[in-house]
Amino acid sequence: MFSPAKRFYNVHARAVELPGSNLNLMGCTLAPGEQSQAHNHFEDEIFVFTAGHGVVRTANESLQVTAGDAVHCQRFESHTVHNLSEDAPLQFHSLYWDAGTANPVAVQPVRDTLIFATPPTPNGDLHLGHLSGPYVAGDVLKRVLAGAGAKAFYGSGRDDNQTYVVTCAAKEGRTAVDCAEHYAEAIRHTWGMFGIDMDLFITPDNQGAYADFVHQYVQRLHDKGLIYAKDTPVFVDDRGDALHEAFIHGGCPHCGESSDGNACEACGRPNQCIDLSQPRIKRDGRQPQLKIEPRLFFRLSALADELAQYVQTASMPAHVYQLCHSMLVQGLPDICISHRSDWGIRHRLPGFQDQILYVWFEMAFGYLWAAGELPVAGQDRLARAAQCYSGAMDIVHCYGFDNAYYHTLLFPAVYLALGLTPPGHHVVNELLDLDGSKFSTSRRHLIWGKDFLAEAGRDYARMALMLTRPEGVRSDFTVARISERINTLFAQQLSDWTESLQRSLARQAGKVPEPGAWLADHKAYYDELCQWMQSYRQAASLDSFSPRRMAEQVAQVIDRVARFGLAQVYLVDTGQGPWSNHARTAVALQALTARWLAHALAPLAPDLAQQLAEWLGLEAPEQDAAKACAFFDATQVLPCQGGLRLPTMCAKTLERLMPERA
Repeated sequence: MFSPAKRFYNVHARAVELPGSNLNLMGCTLAPGEQSQAHNHFEDEIFVFTAGHGVVRTANESLQVTAGDAVHCQRFESHTVHNLSEDAPLQFHSLYWDAGTANPVAVQPVRDTLIFATPPTPNGDLHLGHLSGPYVAGDVLKRVLAGAGAKAFYGSGRDDNQTYVVTCAAKEGRTAVDCAEHYAEAIRHTWGMFGIDMDLFITPDNQGAYADFVHQYVQRLHDKGLIYAKDTPVFVDDRGDALHEAFIHGGCPHCGESSDGNACEACGRPNQCIDLSQPRIKRDGRQPQLKIEPRLFFRLSALADELAQYVQTASMPAHVYQLCHSMLVQGLPDICISHRSDWGIRHRLPGFQDQILYVWFEMAFGYLWAAGELPVAGQDRLARAAQCYSGAMDIVHCYGFDNAYYHTLLFPAVYLALGLTPPGHHVVNELLDLDGSKFSTSRRHLIWGKDFLAEAGRDYARMALMLTRPEGVRSDFTVARISERINTLFAQQLSDWTESLQRSLARQAGKVPEPGAWLADHKAYYDELCQWMQSYRQAASLDSFSPRRMAEQVAQVIDRVARFGLAQVYLVDTGQGPWSNHARTAVALQALTARWLAHALAPLAPDLAQQLAEWLGLEAPEQDAAKACAFFDATQVLPCQGGLRLPTMCAKTLERLMPERA
């Protein structure tokens, strides 16, 4: 009856064979003081405890258990079991089964949420590659959460202390301060044009309150023994200047791709600069020299066990998880957090006042600085930041894969060491290509966000970027392809369908009917619509947030309802008499679709969503998702003002924005 004992997730288990049943049973034993690995799976699971004393932890609660207790974990709910006894085993039975769609969709509690998008480096304005990544996506998420009744705050900033500001300033013949000021203002203006409203904005201050705030945390980590000094080889140029980040270039020691110092954009892994193959000084292409210098390091390796648990429970895409997993398996390196430079926040630890704080280490505290502005409990900024990162609210980080290691290992390690709760959700994009090759400011292979928006309009620009957003894999953006898709969806299909529906409703004084009798194609369309609504809800949920899938569901519905509406003309346009029962259903289904589209477009294309809502006689798009998915009652009357006449994107004009082929 019992299979041989095996070890699953650090638990000794023996499976029980139950022929003819979809129920699975295992007898489980957890050794004294041990804890199971955090995990989730597609089955529902019930633990029935028979001996011992322990605790079951999920993402939302922690339950102490003894013999006779039972705990139900829903499918995909992350959980761990911990034996609290130091001398007795914890014994329990695990019953698990595939509930599939038998489970009703759980209504998630609305929680306050803080969303951060990686502060851009002010060495240039934002191009479409930047905007398709963290910035529009974070705004979409904020709008989704706010519509659901949550207090949602969105923040970013300006990453002034990057060495790329220094190199940009040198090329442009201005000071680094002037360069940062100029492009930070340009970036904020571009955000505003795209409808991105930041509640929080990080402006690094190298000597004032911001620097004081950062140093308090650095001192705490040093006092805990997590920051130490070590003499190490350093690359220098012929003037003796230390080389790191934008100042040095070579082959990545991990993947072999071209990489700057400290981290590789291609594989996402950190490097030590001196381990780059064929290193060259960025400024003049010469080979650097080696010099031994004392530097400060953060003991990332000391937090490996806690980070291994964190990676199992935080929400992140497969590529990011694999990066974290492989780095943990191979052993985490300690990270150099000081460089000899005159650009950045100077260290205050004795003996290192001539070195600056590594800018990516600084950013961990920059997020805390911004969180300290929120109206939460706490007498000062440190206390308010700690309250935000206490687990009391959801923290979401939006960024590109090249920044993944910082956000999933380095920053969480800092927060764990400080007794804070790391962010639980990671919204990550891959690289966006332009006409088959990577966006590049240096090669001028790009389209600036402002230029594209000026020609396309805000809603079309946002939809174009979300429909091509590189989620999970790289994506390619071409003006011709996206212009054709946007024009087909909105200028043609949505415009023609709303105009046809408006003509039909005008014959009945604009009154929206309730459904009557259903034909087979009505049932099929309604089933498909419900599936798309559910897919959209899933894509808009925090645990599986995907603005690209949200946009794709909207596109599918527009395409389908346009064809459905044409097919129903035979029922609906039959003269001035009352509609038949079947015609009522055909019109009611289309009105429901328009109602849902206004709701679904609100986070993606807010102006268009408002226009569609007003066309329906509503003051604004429905915020309540359940109401947006419901038929209108018999009292709804549409203003008889014709259909939506949406503009066309001019492909020829937009083509002029594309870079010339070499």
